[in-house]
Amino acid sequence: MRVDEYDDLEFALRDGIARVWIARPERKNALGDRTTRHLIEVLAAIEADPEAKVVILAGKGGDFSAGGDFKDTFARGEERSAPQWAERIRQGPNRLAEQLRSLSKPVVAAIDGVAVGGGATIALACDLRIASESARFAFPFSKIGLTPEFGCSYLLPRVVGLGASLELLLLGDFIDAREAHRLGLVHRVVPRERLDDEAEALAARLAQRPPAALRAIKQLLYHAMSSDMASALEREALALGDAFVSPDHRQAVQAFLSRERGPAGK
Repeated sequence: MRVDEYDDLEFALRDGIARVWIARPERKNALGDRTTRHLIEVLAAIEADPEAKVVILAGKGGDFSAGGDFKDTFARGEERSAPQWAERIRQGPNRLAEQLRSLSKPVVAAIDGVAVGGGATIALACDLRIASESARFAFPFSKIGLTPEFGCSYLLPRVVGLGASLELLLLGDFIDAREAHRLGLVHRVVPRERLDDEAEALAARLAQRPPAALRAIKQLLYHAMSSDMASALEREALALGDAFVSPDHRQAVQAFLSRERGPAGK
C-alpha cells in the first residue's frame, strides 16, 4: 500500500498493525474536504489488505484533530447552497464515519491534545479509544451555529448516554481526559509519554486474535445497537455457526486440548 502522494497523512504497516496519522500539525490536524477524502481512500486500502489486521488512528504534532478546517470548509464554502452543503456532508464526513464503523478490522484511536468537533466524533467512530492525560475534548457545534456531523448525533448518545450528550452538544464546553474517561468517551487514560506504546500494545494484542472472530464481534455489536433482541439472537446464531466450523476455532481447540494433556500427552 502506498500513500506517498498524500502530504496530509502518514502511514506505516508493520506486524499486522496499520498506523495512520493525520499529518497537518500546522492546522492542528483539521479535517478539510481533502484530508477527509484521503482518510476514506486509505481506510479502503487497509480494508482490502490482508496483511493489515488492526488500525491505529492518531494525529501528528501533539493533537488528534481540531475538527473542521476553517479555511477549507467555511471560508471557501460561502457560495454553497443548503443542498450543496448536504451533499458535501454525505460524500465526506458521512462516508468517513460509516467506513470507520464498518471496517472489518478493529480501529484504535490514540488521542493526544485536542479532539474537537469532527475530530472528537471520528474518535467516537473508532472501536477503542486511548487518550493521553493531555487530551481535551469538545463538541462546539452550537457555538458557531452548526449541528453535529461525522455521525455525532448517533454515536455520542450510544457511547456516553443521552444526558451527557445533551450537555456536551448544547454547551460545547471542553472536558479533560479524566472527565472523558468518567463519561465513557475514552476507554483508557495514560501518561502522554506512554500513549504510543500503550496504543501499540493494545493493537498488538488484537492483531493476535483470529480476524474472522473480531470482524463478527464488531458486526454483531453494532447491528445490535439498532435492532431488537430477536434479530440480535438470530445474528448470533448465524455467526456462531460460522465460527464453530472455522479453521481459527478448530486450531484454538486443538491448542487448548494440547495444553490440557500436558507435555507427556496425558
